Amino acid sequence: MLKFTLPDNSELQLPLGSNLLTIAKLALNIKSPIVEATLDGMPMDLQAPLHKGGRVGFIEMNTEEGMRIYLRTLICMLVATAEKLFPGTKLEVRGTLGSALYIADNSKQPLNYREWQKVEETMHSYVDAKEPIKLHYVSYEEAMQVARQNDMEDGLAMLKMLPPSQEIPLYNFIGRDCYMFGSMCPNASYVPLFELIPYGKGIVLNYPDVGKYKELTPFVDQPLLQSAFETAEEWCSLIGCSTLAKLNKLHEAGKANRMIQVCEAWQERKLAAIADMVAQRKNKLKLILIAGPSSSGKTSTAQRLSIQLAVDGLHPLPISMDDYYVNRADTPLKEDGSYDYECLEAIDIAAFNEHLNKLLNGEEVEIPKYNFKTGLREYRGNRIKMGENSVLIVEGIHGLNEKLTASIPAEKKLKIYVSALTPISLDEHSRINTTNVRLLRRMVRDNQFRAKTAVDTLSKWDDVREGENKYIFPFQGDADVVFNSTLIYELAVLKKYAEPLLLKVKPENGLAYTTAQRLLALLSHVCSIEEDVIPNNSIIKEFIGGSIFKEAL
Repeated sequence: MLKFTLPDNSELQLPLGSNLLTIAKLALNIKSPIVEATLDGMPMDLQAPLHKGGRVGFIEMNTEEGMRIYLRTLICMLVATAEKLFPGTKLEVRGTLGSALYIADNSKQPLNYREWQKVEETMHSYVDAKEPIKLHYVSYEEAMQVARQNDMEDGLAMLKMLPPSQEIPLYNFIGRDCYMFGSMCPNASYVPLFELIPYGKGIVLNYPDVGKYKELTPFVDQPLLQSAFETAEEWCSLIGCSTLAKLNKLHEAGKANRMIQVCEAWQERKLAAIADMVAQRKNKLKLILIAGPSSSGKTSTAQRLSIQLAVDGLHPLPISMDDYYVNRADTPLKEDGSYDYECLEAIDIAAFNEHLNKLLNGEEVEIPKYNFKTGLREYRGNRIKMGENSVLIVEGIHGLNEKLTASIPAEKKLKIYVSALTPISLDEHSRINTTNVRLLRRMVRDNQFRAKTAVDTLSKWDDVREGENKYIFPFQGDADVVFNSTLIYELAVLKKYAEPLLLKVKPENGLAYTTAQRLLALLSHVCSIEEDVIPNNSIIKEFIGGSIFKEAL
């Protein structure tokens, strides 16, 4: 018998070989279905057989990780159902569009509208029937054979990264085995809300937002965001690096340095194109607003764009939105009584707009400096004035919110959304979550420049994500330009810095430990790349150190 301690500190004994699904059914005070568990902090599938006791925790569906499991389950169901109904179907997971996922149809004969309807109807019938998704373990060689049978070239390459002695977890749904790089729901009834929407050269898989697992929000098309994803994905395919498996192969072939140089040149070209667009409209366009989520590379993007603008003969004048914070005593409070520096009301919008209008009218303005120690806005004689070819650059999380610059006519400003839209996947059916890439960036930067541990960063990440969901993501569709700051090689560089930090996170650190284990599992599939040839103006240098833009970090 194995002994377990439940979240309420009660104890339970179960026979060797039992699973956590048995314990999950006994859980009290849950707000949404349990889709995964932890044992002493380690993430475990509910169906995984138990070989030791320990402290049990639960991951509910109505959480960020819970919805990843929801989506992973849907992808497995979709792939299996489409292949069963229409043999020869070949689907490839691409990027996210809000809470939806774009999936390309690479079949020789792509499915039509009626056929996609049949796939969706059949998947819903599996939901109604509670069709099981069975976890089972096979040998390394058996898993390799399954990947070959399913024509999963990249999946095969990912499996090769695992120790040959390791047993491999596979999931079987309606007779098809798959390896999904993470836990799955026990049966189809866990994921009742979804729809398939024909889109481009494939479909959009729409599913509930995090925190709203009982609602299916209508899909809202975001052409600019989708275009940025498609451009990056097409370019990755063009250079032969559309998946992590292919990235590893380039490294093994000794082509990593060349690939880094090509990636950096491609990103520089994108920034030059934005600068050229501004230069063509220089008689009217005088204000550039740059916004994006945490660790998206806004600082380096603003600096590099400034250089490209200078190449076009323009004179960029930077203004920090942070310097327009209201005095601390006037800052809105969160429910817990702490200061809410992320809400729009934390900015003195009236003063900000007054200064912008004066500058745009050719007047001289004394720009304030916010003193984070005293909590006061101070004036230290920093006076600026725009010249004939000047353009203001403002970086901050509210840049896309029209309320911030409501007094400035639309033709005078350009809104740029910066985000790390990860274009490469683990393999054909398993995506790399963009949020995880940003989290790794932030964790490495926090350690390099702010003397913070991985636990410090991980424990605050939920608050960061809450702010993004409130103040950034709702406005991303209002951007005029989307700049993708991802470098397809960056996980291979971040690995050297991130792994030692993650390994220091201990079980007693609670959810931080669970998240650390997930990130370590992701990095275990990555071959490290040295950063010797990365230029000192690269976005990745903002996080690992060595950036030429040190004064801005």
